Amino acid sequence: MASPHHLLNTSWTTHRLSPLHYGSQHGSLPEQPTLETYAHRLRDHLTNSFADAQGWRPAEEDTAGVSNTGALNTCTWEPISTFSFLNPQRHGDEDEDTEAEPAGILITLGYENITYKAALLADPSSLSSLSTKQKGKQPQRGRPKRTSSTSASTSTALPLLLTRLPKALREQFIAFLSSNFDTYISSLRFSSDVLCDLLQSYVMGLTPPSAQGGHATENTVLTEDIIREMHLTLSFAPPIAPSLKALNVSVPRETFASFLRTGSSGTGGDDGDSERVLSGLSSYLQKHLAFELGLGSGGVTLSSGYVRLTRIACAGFVVTGDGRVKVVGKTVEGDDGEEGARNQGMLRGGEALVRAVLRRACAEIEKSGS
Repeated sequence: MASPHHLLNTSWTTHRLSPLHYGSQHGSLPEQPTLETYAHRLRDHLTNSFADAQGWRPAEEDTAGVSNTGALNTCTWEPISTFSFLNPQRHGDEDEDTEAEPAGILITLGYENITYKAALLADPSSLSSLSTKQKGKQPQRGRPKRTSSTSASTSTALPLLLTRLPKALREQFIAFLSSNFDTYISSLRFSSDVLCDLLQSYVMGLTPPSAQGGHATENTVLTEDIIREMHLTLSFAPPIAPSLKALNVSVPRETFASFLRTGSSGTGGDDGDSERVLSGLSSYLQKHLAFELGLGSGGVTLSSGYVRLTRIACAGFVVTGDGRVKVVGKTVEGDDGEEGARNQGMLRGGEALVRAVLRRACAEIEKSGS
């Protein structure tokens, strides 16, 4: 199985997918022989698609300086072992009765001069609930009964697609998924409030559950050390700023830490901490830029629809309104002291952020009825 660490330190483009249909048992991921079959199909699909183009050269901005990818040498599909960045192999130590479903599928395309990746992430709640139901069922004998839900019994929910592919290759890959799995794929976008929710999830995931609610000063110092300076990008609609498209705002390390300290003697728990982060950002922007964004409040402000938060970047992650996500983390094991605590905090926060993006993809699919 592939380690979830493949998801780290990579700039991903996100998409949401309706359930995939491939003829396996409902909810379960394909087994390795099936994955190898689809790997061969994808390789043939890409080879045949670009052979007619007389040699495919991706756009220069998509290859980071690589002018020619060369031939496609390898194409692999592997299950991702778990969502846990701290214990990527923990499922292997669990009892058979508590064996967890893999977190998704990692797809690797190895060209002569560069390697591209994509990942299909599963919804842990749906897989775990299904696994529990299946364990309580007795095996059926004889020919299975036909029901009206036959089509539903051959689908698997992999709602989040992450791609690190140039545009032309991504389009071919999406076409392959659509034709082979009868799935609908669309871009995943993040509004200002969603970006704030992702920031909230990351901040709340930095400290272990056992340390939350106590030792507020130590937790704040750890968060400050991981987040460091924060960079925000505000975008403006033409009616309010015809000559100004975007504005970059840098929040100093000490200022962001003050967001966490403000009101620490008041409400406690995760909700209290998250509200302080969002209200602190809103107050900061309103005080220094006179922008009443009302982040996290859900209310309508004077600038609603005209001024939007479109990018959040810090030392631990980058998320953008157009669906770009990058989670930063070191996978070195055995670190002690402050550096080790910082690395573990980044891995916890990164996992929380990936799960938050996955939940957002699930919510969008449910909302659209796909």
